[in-house]
Amino acid sequence: MNIEDLKKSPYNLNEKDIEWVLTTWTSLTDEEKAGQMFIPLCMDLGKENMDRILDYKPGGVQRFASMPADALRNSAEYLQSKSKIPLLLTGDLEFGTLGTLGTEGTEFQTQIGTAASTEWKQDAENMARIAAREGGALGFNWSFSPVVDINYNFRSYISSTRSFGSNPEKVSAMGNIYIQALQDEGMAACAKHWPGDGIDERDQHMVTTHNTLSMEEWHKTYGSIYKTMIDSGVLSIMSAHITLAAWDRELNPEAGVKEILPASISSNLNIKLLREKLGFNGVIISDATGMAGLTSQGAREKLVPMVINSGCDIFLFSVEDDYDFSLLIKFVKDGTIPEKRVKEAVLRILALKASLGLHIKQQEGTLIPAKKTADNILGCSEHKKWRDECVSSSITLVKDTQKLLPVSPETNRRVLLIQSTPVAFFGPPEELHFRDYLEDAGFEVTMMAEDIFPSPDFFDLVIYLVNQTRFFGSGSYFADWQDLHKGLMKSMMRTWDSIPTMMISLSNPYHLFDAPRVKTYINAYSPIDAVQRELVSLITGKSQFKGTNPVDPFCGLEDAKL
Repeated sequence: MNIEDLKKSPYNLNEKDIEWVLTTWTSLTDEEKAGQMFIPLCMDLGKENMDRILDYKPGGVQRFASMPADALRNSAEYLQSKSKIPLLLTGDLEFGTLGTLGTEGTEFQTQIGTAASTEWKQDAENMARIAAREGGALGFNWSFSPVVDINYNFRSYISSTRSFGSNPEKVSAMGNIYIQALQDEGMAACAKHWPGDGIDERDQHMVTTHNTLSMEEWHKTYGSIYKTMIDSGVLSIMSAHITLAAWDRELNPEAGVKEILPASISSNLNIKLLREKLGFNGVIISDATGMAGLTSQGAREKLVPMVINSGCDIFLFSVEDDYDFSLLIKFVKDGTIPEKRVKEAVLRILALKASLGLHIKQQEGTLIPAKKTADNILGCSEHKKWRDECVSSSITLVKDTQKLLPVSPETNRRVLLIQSTPVAFFGPPEELHFRDYLEDAGFEVTMMAEDIFPSPDFFDLVIYLVNQTRFFGSGSYFADWQDLHKGLMKSMMRTWDSIPTMMISLSNPYHLFDAPRVKTYINAYSPIDAVQRELVSLITGKSQFKGTNPVDPFCGLEDAKL
């Protein structure tokens, strides 16, 4: 790392910016250098907790974007006002299981839904611009998006709706569009999850997972995607708790299992592959260090310095803030993390801040937009128009072999609606108003209950509305028949040979794996309200299905096409 690197992509700093970076570096104490490499999670936005976090003099602070808008905006103002060096205020500004922006913000399709759209290029750009504009209004300046994993394994609930699909070329193209738009709006992008998720069906939150491709295949797929992201000027890449054994064994054919480490603690992956072979000059940030994919690899005293020494410039989150940060300071001071490595990491972090103009905005007092500006951006009419356009062009009719559609109150008036119990992770669950929209269209709707047994004597149509949303720790992504049918013994019944039946998925696009012989199946990709409204318009024939499959929804099963 040298001064010339700061002038190159992705920072592209001028002389004045570089002067700020170098002057700031020389002013830092060892504790402050350690702080710049540390981004703790702030879930409690009360002043007492924020003051505790500010005591670390961190390089940034992570907040969940689904919190109320006023709380996010006020916390951003407070955090920035109390920090000598402008903070990187980070968030997973994704749409879907991680929520909308500030609860009052614009809902949008998931990445997989955006990939299903016939206008996917424009929708990927719009998705990024909404994230950047509305995220910026809430004080965020760095989004941990896009996800550029490839949806190879339909059993992987962690990659499913968060990816742009199973086609590497399309994932690459959409990631490129997203990064260009996000960073054009002044928000740093972060491609994840290096070296590539979506093959192992397990979840790195729960266990170290593996990318098992050969290097020949990896270079054609994930490697090509990351090279495109680097050429796009992506400012950061997230190094995950995922191994790539083929690369370790290319470097050392005798490498044993213990030598094959996840990227977050692997210099082979971060330095030799990402930096030296692919030429990445931006910031490498670890994935959350409290995940079992890392914590299962050894004691904290071993892992904390390994994260930085392996090539990650930033240590994200912690198991216990005080303890992890005390270790970081200790290892900086005693040389376990060498001064050269510290300097390289901190210079890159300061260069990231300078590339976003945070040092200038701090001087101008414009790090956080005025409240009136923020209020005008969040959920604005233009963004809602973009959302509706994406929704209308993305919902996919996968099959209708019984020629059921369109349905109408004249022929299918009595509807039994069987839907999932709402689940949420960061914020309240998405409210399901599908029943209301059906009734507004003239249908008579009965909700599935413990005492109901479907019969053609009472129902003209059965609609499954499946919203098996998962993020981490859930262990399964498939249909919960006991929840749907409201009973253990009833979980084994199926309706489609006795009553006209359709299944609609509001999340996982692979529910035909659970119900291959249902004859009408729709992938909607997201439970947001705009999707629920559009679904009624589509199934009644008032709108036309336009979406295309970004993955194989049949899961390779012959009978799923019946």
